[in-house]
Order: sequence, then C-alpha cells, then structure tokens
Amino acid sequence: MSSVVIALARDFRMSETEQKVRYGIGSAAAAAAIFAPLSYKWKTILTAVAAEVILAAIYGYSPMKKFLGS
Repeated sequence: MSSVVIALARDFRMSETEQKVRYGIGSAAAAAAIFAPLSYKWKTILTAVAAEVILAAIYGYSPMKKFLGS
C-alpha cells in the first residue's frame, strides 16, 4: 500500500522553480480578479484559477499535472 502512495506522490511533485512560477501566476490572477474592471463571470474564473494555482504551489503537488499528462 505504501509503495502505491509513494508512486502517486512522486508523479504529482513539482520542482521549486515550478512552485515559484505558480505563486506568480496565482498572485497575478488574484490581483486581476480584485482590481480589474471585469464582469463577475470573469472575476469568478480568475478567482478559481488563482485558488487552484496557489494551493498547488503551497502543497507542492498538482493533480492537474497528471490529468494533463505532464
């Protein structure tokens, strides 16, 4: 069982550089959602993107990487 968990964790891990890039992208999306004069639809989309990217950077792994095949 533990070998399965280790294999999954290894597939989802990201490098420190990728984490920094994700922090930047997430911060930019959050700032755009807060300060840009956009409709509520776009603000919602930007907020969702910011939340996913920042949380992935905080935890150091992203399930979306596996989903997208990276």
